[in-house]
Amino acid sequence: MQTLPIITKRTQIDVQGINGQPIFSYYQQLLGLLKKEGQDESLIHLFAEPVTNVMRGEVSWVTKLDGPIRPFDALSPEEKLSVAKTLTQACARVRRVADKVQTGAGSSAAYGSQALHAMLTTPEALASLFMVGDQLVLTQWGCIPYGAKASDHNIDTRFAEVFKPAAKVIASQKAAEVAAQSPARTFGFLALVQWLTLAALCLLLFAGLFYKQWLTVLDPGPSVQVEEGLRTRIAELWGKVDKKSAICFPPAPIQPPVVSTPPVVIPPVAVQEPPATVTSGEIDRRLKENSVAQGKFVNVTLAWENQADLDLIVVEPAGVAISMYNNNVRKSPSGGSLDIDANACQKMEGCASRPDPVENISWNVKPPAGRYDVYVALFSANVARDRRENIPYTVVVTIDGKKTSYEGLINKTDMVCGDRCRTKDKIKVASFVIP
Repeated sequence: MQTLPIITKRTQIDVQGINGQPIFSYYQQLLGLLKKEGQDESLIHLFAEPVTNVMRGEVSWVTKLDGPIRPFDALSPEEKLSVAKTLTQACARVRRVADKVQTGAGSSAAYGSQALHAMLTTPEALASLFMVGDQLVLTQWGCIPYGAKASDHNIDTRFAEVFKPAAKVIASQKAAEVAAQSPARTFGFLALVQWLTLAALCLLLFAGLFYKQWLTVLDPGPSVQVEEGLRTRIAELWGKVDKKSAICFPPAPIQPPVVSTPPVVIPPVAVQEPPATVTSGEIDRRLKENSVAQGKFVNVTLAWENQADLDLIVVEPAGVAISMYNNNVRKSPSGGSLDIDANACQKMEGCASRPDPVENISWNVKPPAGRYDVYVALFSANVARDRRENIPYTVVVTIDGKKTSYEGLINKTDMVCGDRCRTKDKIKVASFVIP
């Protein structure tokens, strides 16, 4: 992991919210959604991972990519124009996925589409962009200046406004996007222009012939002179038609029209349902009922609602993973401890369980400085394969008395079943930094 050289002050920005939660809470789910829609790794790596320092009120940004990190201002003019093209294409792809997701049924489709659109906002268009190796990376996504409107801070629009050389590149890309989406409509429009022009010519010819006959009746002079005069007049009219046509219908549109695509029947997309919340008050009740005292300095709690065996995992800066998941580390040298393990089950079904499970990891001494990663894993669903169900969960991270809640969901379609139904790997929920 590399940390990008930018710090976002929470006092200066608003983080967009989805279903009552900050968009950062859905980072892993949104990347999973883009992967399900078949997007390549370049789009997945576009969005840097936010790491919130609650105590300092700051957000730092990290990436899994390797290679030299260069801010946008350090790029060559050619590289900057290449960034404009790449950014416009990426934004268009994310919006297409968002529009496709929105066609799904239920409130989850609306939340998923809203979150994808929200990812394309940033308070600073140029300062938020970096090149890591040859990959474009966007930081401060999902953020807007404090008190501003999200619609005024779309990354590609703001980028074109503050980096003028990119305006033509972005307009060209958007025009190509519109043309690719509606070739039939464009062809029909041009055909209509051609038919109208042909009709006008026919009317002119008819008027010319009628005028010729009328002049002959009034003045039976030389017909050759009359015909030549008419031909000259028709040529002049043709020139005027050509000029009007060039003005009304330029060969390349400067501003592509917004074209609404016809409804398309798309199979429903599997989108994670917004999880049910286990409130902080309910979590406190469960800890008290199980005689678990919350940590004086740091406390991380996991709660859910059914018989499944979920495991809470906290990985320390030194790499020690406190959890019962696979490694059975209940106490770390730093002073962190797993205080309670709920619904332990090592088989398919039939294990003893309680309906209000809770797990807790705490520090009663100041933890070592560094980054801490919080994960959740399903060790056993504790039900038969055909009775699996989605498992919503809530994680609360408390640092010096300040609570931050994260919600997630383990989808039954993501479980693998052998001797038991479980997740393939642990799911990242959050990160926090101890200074």
